[in-house]
Amino acid sequence: MISARRLSRSYDDGERGQVRVLDAVSLEVQAGEFVAVVGRSGSGKSTLLHVLGGLDTGYSGEVTVAGTALACLGDLALSRFRNEQVGFVFQSFHLVQGLTARDNVALPSFFAAAPPADTLARAQEALERVGLQGKAARLPSQLSGGERQRVAIARALFARPKVLLCDEPTGNLDAATSEQVVALFRELNRGGLTVLAVTHEERLRGAATRVLTLAEGKLQ
Repeated sequence: MISARRLSRSYDDGERGQVRVLDAVSLEVQAGEFVAVVGRSGSGKSTLLHVLGGLDTGYSGEVTVAGTALACLGDLALSRFRNEQVGFVFQSFHLVQGLTARDNVALPSFFAAAPPADTLARAQEALERVGLQGKAARLPSQLSGGERQRVAIARALFARPKVLLCDEPTGNLDAATSEQVVALFRELNRGGLTVLAVTHEERLRGAATRVLTLAEGKLQ
């Protein structure tokens, strides 16, 4: 489902010059796996996730996700790939404050090449999957932190992606709410969704079927 071979990424850090964040990283994630990548802050975890999700294209090496070689895609095709094949969940919820939960979940349809005719029904279905079927009409300001993150997860599920990429998804949540969100990821994975998460959270690490460590730009 996810394959990276000799993936490297460097940034120009001004005084220090080129700093290599990812150093010839190779990674294989099979369909249906739940993989957690852990490491200290600044170890390159988010960079790895952004490259695998097609958000960062300034890398060398080979990346294939859901059968698609990302380096072969132009900007438009890469946007479609992100919108249709991969769901993203971030530490910050990135919800539009003036939209209801249902409309926030349906946002990917506005960027789709052919918006589904059943957009609102699919948004409602996604909300039901995360246990928020009764709060579709509420604004983000009317929801708790955990509920807002579940709306963000429902939005990631809207296009029925093959892969869910999560960047510190419990980082802004208290312990009890974090446990609920981790249980949701575990349930989604048991339903067949491939999940790759980068995290500091011990609960999320414990839910994964495989744990990898990223240190000094290399996977261990």
